[in-house]
Amino acid sequence: MELLSRIQDNWLVLTIPLIAGFIGWLTNVVAVKMMFYPVEPWGKPPWLGWQGVIPANALRLAKHSNELITTKLLSLQQLFDETFDPKNFSGHINDVVDEIVDQIIADVSTKYAKAMWDNAGEVMQAKVRAQVREEVIGVLSKVSADLGEQISDVIDLETTVLEAVGRDRAVMGRMFQDVGAAEFLFIERSGFWFGLLFGIPQMIIWVIFPEWWILPLAGLLVGWFTNLVALRMVFAPQEPKKVGPIVFHGLFHKRQREVAAAFASVVTDHVLNADNLVHTVMNGPGKERLEAIVERRVGELIDRYEAHPMAAMIIAPDQRAALREDILRQIREELPKPGGFFHTFAGEAVNLRGELEARMAALDPESYEGVLRPAFQQDEWKLIAAGAVLGLVAGILQVVYLFGDTMKNLQ
Repeated sequence: MELLSRIQDNWLVLTIPLIAGFIGWLTNVVAVKMMFYPVEPWGKPPWLGWQGVIPANALRLAKHSNELITTKLLSLQQLFDETFDPKNFSGHINDVVDEIVDQIIADVSTKYAKAMWDNAGEVMQAKVRAQVREEVIGVLSKVSADLGEQISDVIDLETTVLEAVGRDRAVMGRMFQDVGAAEFLFIERSGFWFGLLFGIPQMIIWVIFPEWWILPLAGLLVGWFTNLVALRMVFAPQEPKKVGPIVFHGLFHKRQREVAAAFASVVTDHVLNADNLVHTVMNGPGKERLEAIVERRVGELIDRYEAHPMAAMIIAPDQRAALREDILRQIREELPKPGGFFHTFAGEAVNLRGELEARMAALDPESYEGVLRPAFQQDEWKLIAAGAVLGLVAGILQVVYLFGDTMKNLQ
């Protein structure tokens, strides 16, 4: 009864649980925001400024993600060996073939055999075009087959990942935000409910012992406790554990199939997409290997035509080297263009997204946790400490502005 009497004397004490809930929510929201923002350093981190945990550690996290992809989820060579079909892929490059055929015919007909081409007539020109198209499809099919067999020598996944993140550090933030969207929302919202529950005994203690240090200490504990518990509940337990009628299971682990789909989507859309793969190859050692494959297959076709009596009549011997170089140059220029042969190959040759999603959905709990856990681990203590400090400040403000009169009466 004395407790109720004291509450009636100062009804503001009823706000303590609500304020504790607000502190828990606020500190958790701030902790989540501090993970992603700011993208660029503010002030002089780590002590006189701040940079979002994920942007600050973007390259380290990218290396970890790459290690996860290449050791647990994806062997590019194995994927091509098991699933790549050059014949099926040829159906994706009709526009590329038409463009190359038009370039070759335009080049030959204007530079090397203009009069003969002009006098050939539409029927003969159509036959020549069809023959050239068939040959180009054959060459590109052989090139794609060679690429499939040597894909690990041409495409360097690690370099692609690190360069993509280096060009845009925010990409790692987008990845973790998409992959862990439900978990981050849980962290924010759970802060209120944990704080509210913690605020009830805090209120009782304050009513019985209205010492000035109670609320600041409680605020510190709420900020620390809500951040810590929310982070733990995201990942633990890894396997479902039943306690009576209640089943406990880490939220991130419970959503493994959803997370697998989100992870595969983000990685293939923003990191291992055709633009980034082509950029890495065309600006690295893979370019020489790619062009060597192309030149060998195109060279075989040109050699065969040069040995044909009809070709010998059309193209003079002193023009053949120039023609060969013109054709190779056109194909080299066409390779990396958006919608070009290699760009299409990088984006359509295999189902990268489907493979990543399927393998990630089948990961063991320990390996699977490694997708999101590294984003928290290194600087987790800073996020928890920030929550504790904010809670402490909020507790001091409570004492000063809500219960200042109570403290005066006690003096």
